[in-house]
Amino acid sequence: MNTETVHIIGAGPAGLVAAINLAKNNYEVTVHEMKENVGTRFNGDFQGIDNWSSTEDVRDFLESIGVLINFRFAPYSNGDYFDASAKKYHVQTSRPLFYLVERGTNEWSLDQGLKRQALEAGVHIEWKSHLTKVPDGKVIVATGPKAADAIAKGITFDTAHKNYYAGFLDDDIAPKGYAYLLVNEGRATFATCLFKSFPNAQECFDRALKRLHETVDIDIVNPKNFGGYVNFFFNTNLTKDNRIHYVGENAGFQDALWGFGMRYAMQSGYLAARGIIENISYADLCKTHIKPQMEASLINRWMFARLGNSGYKAVLKTLAGSEDILPLFQKRHRLSGIMKRSLLPFAKLWFRPRLQDKQCMHENCSCVWCKHGKHDYAEIETNC
Repeated sequence: MNTETVHIIGAGPAGLVAAINLAKNNYEVTVHEMKENVGTRFNGDFQGIDNWSSTEDVRDFLESIGVLINFRFAPYSNGDYFDASAKKYHVQTSRPLFYLVERGTNEWSLDQGLKRQALEAGVHIEWKSHLTKVPDGKVIVATGPKAADAIAKGITFDTAHKNYYAGFLDDDIAPKGYAYLLVNEGRATFATCLFKSFPNAQECFDRALKRLHETVDIDIVNPKNFGGYVNFFFNTNLTKDNRIHYVGENAGFQDALWGFGMRYAMQSGYLAARGIIENISYADLCKTHIKPQMEASLINRWMFARLGNSGYKAVLKTLAGSEDILPLFQKRHRLSGIMKRSLLPFAKLWFRPRLQDKQCMHENCSCVWCKHGKHDYAEIETNC
């Protein structure tokens, strides 16, 4: 057993994946979680782990980072998309486009599955642990998003509809974003994701729900409201004092185009653990394995935001005309060097994250989330 204790702040997917890998390599691991359980900020809603941004299937990816599939995990391939005029476009894939998972405190959620794996590996979790200072030694900060660059408003419900997914592109119901329907084994999630006009979320959701009824014959039983948000930014300060590593959305790791961040979160947790185990640079690992995809997603977000409803219609027409949309998606996430070099400066100039001061890097500061200077979205104030 390694006598060094690694402290992990936050028990989301990034923190738990890091904990699992460290414990399996004989490290003492303590996870500090401020809530009484994992997944409490979710409400049993369905989300997707993207399978389009890489040629490596999610199943193989999870195996490579030491994660067992002991949670709801369902592949989804062919599906329908609808434009602003409610026209349907059927798309096809040669392998799953994404894998559906459940979030929250239910037994078969991703969150609970990772918690079980961490506990079985010997990880110690301290519940309701409100840290105000980063502990001594090696620390991984996995406290999740600090601001909202996109928000989701939706419902979960019971239904008799078959397993199915659908997407909706229309700035009237999802400004610069999308609405989505996910159905699995008698339960469903429907939500609209807004990348702007946040104060209009309720009106957008109401219009989106009306569009759903116009396009999909689905019964909605026992609906329950839920909401969420994602945070995206480029953080050059991934490590502090060669001992504190920032992972997941705390480090800005998020897909800027669609907000599919779970793959980034788990990968960053794994890379942080690997950096500690192998005594190599976590920041360099992220530069190699995560940064290129994030840059591509930012370019894609910049281009998507310029389309509007007529542009969405053209994109959907192209996708529906393809026998397999995965190569098209993967090409957009593996931009050539010339295209990236020419477009990335414009995308970075255009993008303005809502969180301006990402991490406290002041000398001798041991804050978790600090208000040292202008930290507009910090939530924990400490003595720095």
